[in-house]
Amino acid sequence: MTQRVDHTQLTVAAAHVAAELHHAEQIAGRLTLSAKNAAAIVLRAGSQAAGLSVISHFYDELATETIKLSQTIHQRAVELSTIAVAEWRTSAALTRLGIAHAKTDPEHRATIDRLTANSREELEQTEHRFQHLLMALQNNLDTIQQHMRAVDVIAVTSRLEAQHAGDFRDGLIQMANLIQKQANDIKGHVSRSLRWLSQ
Repeated sequence: MTQRVDHTQLTVAAAHVAAELHHAEQIAGRLTLSAKNAAAIVLRAGSQAAGLSVISHFYDELATETIKLSQTIHQRAVELSTIAVAEWRTSAALTRLGIAHAKTDPEHRATIDRLTANSREELEQTEHRFQHLLMALQNNLDTIQQHMRAVDVIAVTSRLEAQHAGDFRDGLIQMANLIQKQANDIKGHVSRSLRWLSQ
């Protein structure tokens, strides 16, 4: 049987994850806007910033994917909280059935035994769903972290490429710095979410 879950702690953790990812999703929306602004500067710079065209498109793709993942994670966090409540209810029912079993004459325990077996099976299935969902949630958070690490690397490349963009150099460097800051902010929210889930 899987390890029992602290229902209160899980519900609190799920709420914190949902809140952190809501903030990350908002930042990812701003990251998408920053990517579009960078693309506009690249377009104005023309051949001076030709290498940055692909990079600005990649920023936008990563930001859009991060928004989708954030929404999925939010839904999974809410579902985790729901599962925690269901587990708590089933555990409480098992406790009450145990008390009733102890107080009932042996010849009348068959119904209580059947209810207890059904509740244990339900609890086991709920715990399995919880473990599966928790793993999927952690994988989604890890994917966002990977996206943001990629943004960090691309921001460095953007700053290097911007050196050859003439009059557009400062604007492109400023955009790369902003995009990297937004990515770091998202990484912070994701890291806090992972910490909440590991407690």
